[in-house]
Amino acid sequence: MKPNMEYLPGYEELVVKRLPQMEPAQFQQWAVLLKKRTGMRLPDNRISFLVTNLGMRMRALGINNFQTYFDYVQNGREGAIEWDQLVHHLTVHETRFLRQESVLALICEKYLPVRHDECVASPVTINVWSVGCSTGEEPYSIAMAVDDHMRQLNCQYYLGVTASDISRSALAHGRKGIYTRQQIKAIEPEWLNNYFTVTEDDKFQINEELRKRVCFNHLNILDIGAAPIGKMDIIVCQNLLIYFDKEQRIDIANTLADHLQPGGLLILGVGELLNWEHPEVTRFTYANTLAFKRQQNIPDGHDGLDA
Repeated sequence: MKPNMEYLPGYEELVVKRLPQMEPAQFQQWAVLLKKRTGMRLPDNRISFLVTNLGMRMRALGINNFQTYFDYVQNGREGAIEWDQLVHHLTVHETRFLRQESVLALICEKYLPVRHDECVASPVTINVWSVGCSTGEEPYSIAMAVDDHMRQLNCQYYLGVTASDISRSALAHGRKGIYTRQQIKAIEPEWLNNYFTVTEDDKFQINEELRKRVCFNHLNILDIGAAPIGKMDIIVCQNLLIYFDKEQRIDIANTLADHLQPGGLLILGVGELLNWEHPEVTRFTYANTLAFKRQQNIPDGHDGLDA
């Protein structure tokens, strides 16, 4: 194990200093706190993951004792700010633009054509919720895909994307909408021209028009039932449920289903929720996705979204 390094008060040179070994009781103490505050489940085999992330924050603060840091994050304004930094390290998962191409294909090939039929008389409104949006790549990918496809369909529409996450740091990044060349490498040139502007430091920022369509909101998934969020046409919640136990996953999925408009789509991560049933939704079969459709009253002569 490599030594942990920190700057100690009063020393100008870099001092190598090891963090103490985390005892089982200390791990359980942290696991209980994380589950209570975030719902995040931390099994015993994740102790090295926890120690690594605690160590990064403790070194930044010059703290070399797990108990001292444990007490610090629970006290006062500075503790609250530090807690957010820690949660950011623990929960922000790998994300990138166009990561789940099958999800975008499902939305564009199966859902949007149905909404196109509605825009003959008047513009349609499409409300999307990206749950666990991290630094914004997922909600912006969805917004670009919807905008591009609706333009191809020559359909007038209004788009609103709600992007929620527990990490305020990730949300701040998403609101700015600025990404490096490496982060946007999967985006085709046409989309880069249509939806991005090159910044002075050779980064890429989402155009203001698209940024205005995406609203980033802080939300602890444990409070999802009380969230002031209306009915949604599309809800995407991927790579988030893995942090929770089975009962919590079911509760979260039930609440998300309750937030769906009739005929709306709920898209979860493949393998994250097995044998889940809800009285108002049915499984929607599409390659490489775990999707569900909320039931609707289908007018005569309208085929609706076929499962």
